[in-house]
Amino acid sequence: MKRIATVLGLAACLSPAAWGASLELTVTNVETADGAVHVAVFDSQNGWKSNSAVEGAVVDAATGSVTLTIDGLAPGEIGIKLYHDVDGDGDLDTRSFGIPSEPYGFSNDAPVRFGPPGWKKAKFTLGDGANTHTIKLR
Repeated sequence: MKRIATVLGLAACLSPAAWGASLELTVTNVETADGAVHVAVFDSQNGWKSNSAVEGAVVDAATGSVTLTIDGLAPGEIGIKLYHDVDGDGDLDTRSFGIPSEPYGFSNDAPVRFGPPGWKKAKFTLGDGANTHTIKLR
């Protein structure tokens, strides 16, 4: 019996939730249940600039808001880019000059002026354990 408890304890330590931080992300202003919301998590300015996400998730859209949890993140500074893929083609559709034609958002609801926001405006600190963050689609 003691051996089973030891194995279960070790397994709990190795689970992704035990790796440090989890993020409950709520995406608001979802205008239609069509398609899915695509989320990318970045842990550095270099990753942000080169679009090299450390974690990603896709969740079915729902009118109003959607909430998802991402486990196993390292505590520290992170930034989030996301978009609502309304037509379900897997891409953020754009108009001329690369302006998105599908809803999108960034952590901290960072402002967009002549392109996506920089890392400094979008980053926030992820602490150990459970964290929450909300992003409004625009």
